[in-house]
Amino acid sequence: MTTLDAAFDLLQCPSCGEPLAPADGGAECGNRHRFDRARQGYLSLRAAHKGKGAPATGDTPDMLEARERFQADGFHDTVAAAVLDAVPESASGWLADLGGGTGWYAARVLDARPTLRGIVLDASAAAVRIAARAHARLAAVSADVWTGIPLRDASVAVALRIFSPGAAAEVRRILAPGGRAVLVVPHGDHQRELQHGLKLMRVPAGKAEEVAASIPDARLVSAREVRARLPLSIEQALDAVFMGPNAFHQERSTVRAALEEWVAPINVTLAVTVVTLELP
Repeated sequence: MTTLDAAFDLLQCPSCGEPLAPADGGAECGNRHRFDRARQGYLSLRAAHKGKGAPATGDTPDMLEARERFQADGFHDTVAAAVLDAVPESASGWLADLGGGTGWYAARVLDARPTLRGIVLDASAAAVRIAARAHARLAAVSADVWTGIPLRDASVAVALRIFSPGAAAEVRRILAPGGRAVLVVPHGDHQRELQHGLKLMRVPAGKAEEVAASIPDARLVSAREVRARLPLSIEQALDAVFMGPNAFHQERSTVRAALEEWVAPINVTLAVTVVTLELP
């Protein structure tokens, strides 16, 4: 049995909330909503939600390639280490990586926590195609987790939400008693040098404190700040810009021209808080 087959124990229909079961070529709920299983090994649960418009499409292949290069260069290793530290060695059951992209963080946790199985949910079909191959104990599902998480109530032991927005109430709903939410929140000065120099999107101040209080009945286990100065080449700085939502608002050629007037290496601030919450 594959990890995706096992994941039907916690998957629910994004249209009506009924449990999903395997069906020929994909999945089906009791209300006969059907979903396809792609030949690349992921399940597509993309569905329109009443009153919320069409589901999001997520990151583009170019954005994912930029992020993979940036991660391969080691610039997010300290963040990944802090995320792993927030997951107890004794954790067992299911880990859900919400808006988890290519599964890079989830795969690292699964490598070190052999009693966990994982599922990545992301709006980007291009991302979950990669996530489906990221780890043997990792399932991949294409879904718009902003409008609703297609997982059953109290079904996961660990929920990750890393550089990804979403409703805290939905995270609370899917967590089992004693479960942990590990939430990575950028500071207002995260990548400030690029923000100021290139007029990029900014993170509002106080976001980490807001996230730490977002699940009222959860205990705040820790709020660990991770800071570093990253010496980036022009190409790496470009990837830092275009691996995230700025890619939807900037032209790579324009940003490259601006960066080429700077002196490399470009020292860029990494500043995030890893918030860990635990349910009673």
